[in-house]
Order: sequence, then structure tokens, then C-alpha cells
Amino acid sequence: MAAWQSSNLTDTEFTTGLTTPEELERRADYVFQLLDGCGWAGPDPYDGLTSPLKSLAVRPLLRQVLLQTVKRSPVDIRPWLAIRPLRTATACGLGATACSRLAASPLWHGRARQLGRWTATRQLRGRYAGLWSYEFDVQTRWGHYPAWMPNIVATTFCADGCLDTGMLDVAAAESLAAALLDHLYTGRHFSYTPASGTLIHNANLMGAALAARLARQEGVCRSLASRLTDAAHSALSVTVAGQRPDGSWPYGTAANLGWVDGFHTGYVLLRLDAASRELGLESNEVIESGIRYYIDHLFDGPVPRYYANARTARAGRARRDPNNDATAVRVAVWAEEHGYVRRGFADRVLAAVNQVLPGQGRMQPPCADALPGPPVLRSPRWSLTPLLDALTAFHVVRSAR
Repeated sequence: MAAWQSSNLTDTEFTTGLTTPEELERRADYVFQLLDGCGWAGPDPYDGLTSPLKSLAVRPLLRQVLLQTVKRSPVDIRPWLAIRPLRTATACGLGATACSRLAASPLWHGRARQLGRWTATRQLRGRYAGLWSYEFDVQTRWGHYPAWMPNIVATTFCADGCLDTGMLDVAAAESLAAALLDHLYTGRHFSYTPASGTLIHNANLMGAALAARLARQEGVCRSLASRLTDAAHSALSVTVAGQRPDGSWPYGTAANLGWVDGFHTGYVLLRLDAASRELGLESNEVIESGIRYYIDHLFDGPVPRYYANARTARAGRARRDPNNDATAVRVAVWAEEHGYVRRGFADRVLAAVNQVLPGQGRMQPPCADALPGPPVLRSPRWSLTPLLDALTAFHVVRSAR
């Protein structure tokens, strides 16, 4: 397959000191220490409903106002609302995956296992045994789900982290697989939570990729593996059919979920590829069309856009988000690794977002609390762990080269 790249980027291979294996590992170590120095706890864009004021927000609109006020306030109002730093299983699960890529090093091996071990202890018990949830209530445009309710995003990141570090035995893997099918599979696609049947494309593909992976786990009984494989195929076909003619996917299928943004599109591409590979399917024009759209409409040159075709990011007028930036680096690394873009594209993306991501300096603050800027930049789940994930993935690709 010929490598493809948007016409607004040159063909010249572009490498910098930022992307040598040594520098990528140094930056990954920097980010890890920021997280570890604070016990992997910090602010989260969606932690507003952990405030005692939640008891007054009895209606969906009030919950959304409280959550969005905390999220968007130019001043950190969390201390005034008694919102404490959170350690989330989702961040630790993704951190375990990130660290496991460098597990040839005893230092990183120990880090990966420690995070994987803690993440495994956060599996839910009782009705939803085997799954994972967030540590906070969430109110979205399409629904409300409390902290005790599992969701597919937390479950996928946590399960992958535990599987990548060997922290799930056969019994735990089968419990996870059965719960995934019983509570998060609608018979056609994977839902975000057991309480919602709304099709959210990135969530559906997270479920498909996890189901396909669990089906191949050693020791999982044949009948359960067959059900997992069938569910993964069905979910995959639903999102493939939902691709728009221009190569994009809306966030979801409801009337108010038709927007296209960068990091959710990135999740769709990464999980579509992962599910396809687990199921033994060949790479196809659906992925190629998706990556073309992603680069043409969700980048201004090498600078990630939050929304498709947003105003130029380089002029500083478009919305910037650390999760979107880190995911853009991660997707660029994946696209380069698999030949969807020419070599050097990932280098350009990392260089473009370097100044707004932690780790460009040599001095290491004791923990993320010492970082300047808005609270979202210090968020383990939303900012720092996605960056750690991107940097270790980049390290693997550069070391292989």
C-alpha cells in the first residue's frame, strides 16, 4: 500500500531531537514522574459532580451546568467546591499499557506491573462484576451515568492495561468477557453504558476491539470466544456502515451528536485497526478514507484541530485541548507505523504541539501540581497519561527504525 499524506505537508522526511529514542524515553520518564509524584491523582475535566453541590443538581440541566462550570472556569474553583484530586482506574490502566511497551527495561517493567496490579483491584463487583467505571458521575448530552455504573471507555482502557501486564487470570478474563456481552452489548453494537443504547462510534469500536482480543485469550472457553467474535464482527460492521461519504464519522447517531472532533476520530481509527487485526481482517479502504479525512480536516498543517475544519489553530483562535493533542501524536505514530502517511509526519505533529505539552523542559517538578497553566494540563486521565501513551508508542516505532 502506498503511503499517503495530505498535500499541505511536504514529502521531505522531518526528524528532530524531540523524536530520538533517547529523548522520547526521557520525556516519557518525565511525564511518569509527574504522575507518580502526585500518586496518579489530580483534577479531571469531568469531576464537577464529585462536589457536595451535586446533591442540589437534581435535574439533568443542573448537573450539566455544574459539570461544565467546573470544567470551563478560567480559575480553578475545585478547592472552593470541595472537589478533591482523583486517582482513576482509567488513567492507571492506560498508564500500564504505556509502560508495558518499554518493559524490556526492569524500571519500566516494574512500573507497568504496579499500575496493572492496582487497576485490576478496581474491577467492579456485584451486578457488574468484571467491568470498570469512572470515579465520578457524568452528565452528557445523551445521558447520565453515575460512578457505580460501568462504561465501555473505562472498561477498555483498564482491561487492556491489565492484559498487557498479565494481571488478569483466565477466570478474571472470562468474568470480564461475560459482563461485556451481558451488559454492554446490545446484540448489534457496544453501548457506552448499560443504561444507554445510543450508538457512539468510538465507544462501539472500543468494545469490538476488546471483545476480539478477549476471544483470543488462552484459556477462554470456546463458546464464549465464539460469542465475543460474533459480537466484534457485528459491532465493526455497524461503524463501518456509519462512515460518511467523506470518510468521517459523527460522534454518535442521535440528532444532537453529529459533530466530528479530533480525538474521538482518532479513537475510531485506532480501535477500528485494532479490532480488524484481532479478527484477521485486511486493512481496507475504510481506514484509508478515515485517515485521509482525519489529516485533511482535523489538522491545520501539523497542528491538530479540535473540531473538523475549525478556524486555523496556528493563529491561536481555535480550541486547543491536551487530550486532542496527545491523541493526535498517538494516531500520527500509528499511521506512520502502518504506512498510512509518509515518514516524518509524526515528528511534525509532536513538534507542533510540543510547547503546549508537558515535558519539553529539563527541570522536573516533584509532581504535576507544579505545572503552570490550567488544571486540564495536570489531569492524569485527560492530559498526562494520553501523552505518556503517545510517547512510549513513538519510542517503539523509532527504536524499531
